[in-house]
Amino acid sequence: MAMRRSISVLLVVFITAAMLLPLLPSPSSAQTSQDMVIIKTDYEMLGFKDLHGGGHLTYELRGRAAGDLRRAVLERYDGLITGTPNGRIDLPELKMNEQVGYIANVESILVNTQFFSGSTNRYNPLHQNQGEDITADAQGFYEVVNIATDDTTPIRIYFYFDATRMGMSDLNFPLLQRRLLNALYYPSGVINSTHIHLDQYQFQFKHTDYRICVGSMYSPQVSSGRMHVIRTPAGEISTYNVLFDYGDSVQDTASYSPFNFLESPQVLFVVVFACSYILASVPTRMYANYKYAYPRRYRHKALKITWLHILSKVLILLLILFYFFPTMFAFMSPSLFLGGIAIWIMGILFAVVIAVVAKLMYDKMSSEIPSDHLMPPTRRVTRRPVPVRTASPAGVSVVVQQPGQVAKPRQTVARKSAKAAVPTGPPCLICKKPVTDFLDLVKCKCGQLFHQQCAEVAVNCVNCGTALVEVEEKGPEMMEAQCPTCGEVNKLPEGVDLMTEKCKACGVIMETVETGFNYLVICDEHEIAYELFVSMLKKGNTGLAISTTFPDKLRKSYDMSQSDIVWLTDTSVQDQKTINPHRLEFEMMRMYAGFVKGNPKSVVMLDGFEYLVVENGFEKVFKFIKKVNDLSSVNSATLFVPIGTDSLEPDQLGTLKKEFDKVVDMSDED
Repeated sequence: MAMRRSISVLLVVFITAAMLLPLLPSPSSAQTSQDMVIIKTDYEMLGFKDLHGGGHLTYELRGRAAGDLRRAVLERYDGLITGTPNGRIDLPELKMNEQVGYIANVESILVNTQFFSGSTNRYNPLHQNQGEDITADAQGFYEVVNIATDDTTPIRIYFYFDATRMGMSDLNFPLLQRRLLNALYYPSGVINSTHIHLDQYQFQFKHTDYRICVGSMYSPQVSSGRMHVIRTPAGEISTYNVLFDYGDSVQDTASYSPFNFLESPQVLFVVVFACSYILASVPTRMYANYKYAYPRRYRHKALKITWLHILSKVLILLLILFYFFPTMFAFMSPSLFLGGIAIWIMGILFAVVIAVVAKLMYDKMSSEIPSDHLMPPTRRVTRRPVPVRTASPAGVSVVVQQPGQVAKPRQTVARKSAKAAVPTGPPCLICKKPVTDFLDLVKCKCGQLFHQQCAEVAVNCVNCGTALVEVEEKGPEMMEAQCPTCGEVNKLPEGVDLMTEKCKACGVIMETVETGFNYLVICDEHEIAYELFVSMLKKGNTGLAISTTFPDKLRKSYDMSQSDIVWLTDTSVQDQKTINPHRLEFEMMRMYAGFVKGNPKSVVMLDGFEYLVVENGFEKVFKFIKKVNDLSSVNSATLFVPIGTDSLEPDQLGTLKKEFDKVVDMSDED
């Protein structure tokens, strides 16, 4: 028992260490400078052969690297748009359109830039050549008042990208793309500025990609940085991190294939599962055969080969670890990678060796079972002596007694009188007494018999649980509730939640909604919020619905004749009122303020909170909601904002609840 506990502890320590090792920082990242340029890239890809998806690119400049770039951009772009230099960087000088401005020049270089997998991945800016600007966040330029002396404020440039054309095999592609660094310094002669000193900065490149596909990354050749891969049955997660100087030659490479039978994570998962099943089942089956070779009375002597069964479980854990963490030994060598071929070889080898060893050892033990344990016990039978009859001369029958036998006189045994008749019949399963009166018999569908009285006491069969006696069920008590919209009296079950019941006359929800309050409706389906909104419309209120659902679909689902509908989308459509989710502070706030001020005591539905958070971030949307609530309260408008039960983190949800007058929480309802 102590040995098993020690082995279990060692296994837990080994698994924990294997999972934490990929998270350790690379040795080179421990010695970082404050004057740094950090390039972070990531993408999320989905598909079978030709992958598609999106990604992000972030430039972060710290210390002198940030101050030098600000001065270089000011020197090159100050006054280029307005014609009059003012000693600071304005927004139009960063990006006025797709061709003019520093950020626009960076985007032009990034178009068709090769990312993590070389020629297999080409990234294009979001909305490129579609009449709408790319979403870019360029903090640290125009916020600085005195650019000439500021060297501390960091710069952060953030891009969204669309990923296309990922489907071709690529062998030994470079993990570090120099063009990403060149895009930051080469547009419009910024690199030629006297303020740029690339040899005095440190550079760091970080990449993460999430691929839900059958493709696989393998054969890394890493010497400068560190690469990690996590396999899953759905796809792979790959990371790469390198710290370098501008003049360093980083030659780290890897290979990618859209489908390789030996490297595919899905195929490898099947291999690991099959080999693990063999490792777990074969020793158990061999032990069972050995155990049942003993007669029942001796089976307790059939001992298990403990170390063999523990070894099989250890090998299963190793296969699982090697599958999920192929770079778990990267701390020993950055290029050490457990590829698919290694998994195939180890899985088959482990399964074959354990199966052969288990069969040989248990067969050997079966052959060594003592013979007396294999033969059933001998039963000794003692024969009684048989008397021999001889005839006497006088013809008298004489019994000659055998030695050791005592003669007994012949006795005539009278038959006993018949026993008194006892009532017979099948036994009752409850009281165990026979059922003599078949009119008193209750038979269950499982075949068990009961007395009528016993069945009434038991109610259900003790054997199968079937009801033996029909119990009259009473319906729920009813109550009368008046519809707050049309005044119709409805009969409803006692204690029912009026939020889930509709009026049989007008079809509106029975819950009374107080006007002039801001409602946060927490439910997975937004139907309840719309029902509350429609109930307010039917009372004669003017309504406005801002929704991510197409207006025609809303009109088919709900009575929206008393409401305007604005579609929340970034797509322009003729004959439909639309508003862009990115324009919270201008267009959406202006439209909302104009409506509630022009229509006192109106009712508004804002359906699309999660979409706004995805496009703008929680903090920005929270400030917008706070302003909307204030406008609604001042103008006595009623506001409904539905959100999903799992849309926000608990702390974010708690903060949001405090901004509303009333919260309708349907998350605990079935």
